[in-house]
Amino acid sequence: MKKKLKYLGAILAAPLLTASMQAKATPVDLELSLVIDVSGSVSGAEYNLMMDGYANAFRDLSIQSNILGGTYGAIAVNTVFFASSAFTTGLDSFSLLDSAADINTYADTLDNFVRPGGGGTSIYTGTNKAIDLLIADIMYEGTASVIDVSGDGTSSAILDQNARDSAAAEGYTINGITIGSLGVNTYYADNVITSDGFAIHATGFDTFEDGIKRKLSIETGGNGTVPEPATLALLGLGLAGLGISRRKKTDV
Repeated sequence: MKKKLKYLGAILAAPLLTASMQAKATPVDLELSLVIDVSGSVSGAEYNLMMDGYANAFRDLSIQSNILGGTYGAIAVNTVFFASSAFTTGLDSFSLLDSAADINTYADTLDNFVRPGGGGTSIYTGTNKAIDLLIADIMYEGTASVIDVSGDGTSSAILDQNARDSAAAEGYTINGITIGSLGVNTYYADNVITSDGFAIHATGFDTFEDGIKRKLSIETGGNGTVPEPATLALLGLGLAGLGISRRKKTDV
């Protein structure tokens, strides 16, 4: 009987422990997961251009102002790399960006991060890993949660759609930034981004920085504008909602 009582006590205590953990989560305006294509179609030089673009976007003073000017004055961000499969790196964990110094430190980390590998293109592996990491995160509670997928290729449409639908079921938005062929942007619009998301297209890696700056400006709550289609194209739905959905929460 004593053992049964202990077992019952453990069952009753579990929801209280969960509630306590959730109550201690740091509130942020946005949980942002950067999902980056490092497949074989991305050369070493192109990888450097992408990472420079991300870094310079976070260094942009207007984007920093957006991040620090929200309700909580903070976002939590992590970075996931994928090719044939998703890689495990030190950037999987979420980092709190609540000061210019922290934002610049994260920018420097991205700028100097060694490419984790290569392979084929399986977008869904990066998306699914980002979903799992968002679900598992107990450190931060975002008003909104966005998975930000970048890449220059396509993969299995049905598996990408399944990953997209899984994200939507959790209340996460998927936005995209595509590079190269406009067909890739169409593919993202049809198979990768959620119905409340949007996809920006960069004609090449040399224009990627402009695209990611506009994208992060929108995602962090600014008035980001999209350039003329000759340089970058905006496709998809949900721009009016800034491509952000509120994360589902459970009352405790």
